[in-house]
Amino acid sequence: MPYYDTDTLAARGRSHTQLRELLDARAPILHLHERELLLDAADALLFDEADGDVKRAAARDLLSSLVESGRWLAGPADEAAAALDGCGPLPANA
Repeated sequence: MPYYDTDTLAARGRSHTQLRELLDARAPILHLHERELLLDAADALLFDEADGDVKRAAARDLLSSLVESGRWLAGPADEAAAALDGCGPLPANA
C-alpha cells in the first residue's frame, strides 16, 4: 500500500462519508444492487484495492445511466462522482 499522509487519509475518509450520506438521501431512488455497486467502488478506492479503478469506472457508468434514464439529476450524480473520486487516488488517466 502506498504511503499517504494523515491529511490525505482523513480527506479520503470524509469523501467516503459524504458519498454514504448522498446515497442515504437518495435511498428511495436507488435499487439495492446499485447502492452496493457504488459503495463497493468507494471501499475499493479507500482501501487501495487492485480493482479500484475498474470499480470506479463501473460506478461512474452507473451514475451516467441513472442520469440518462432520468432517475437522477446531473448535479447530484456529479456530486456523488466527486465524492467517489475523493475516496481514492486520482484515476490513472486523470
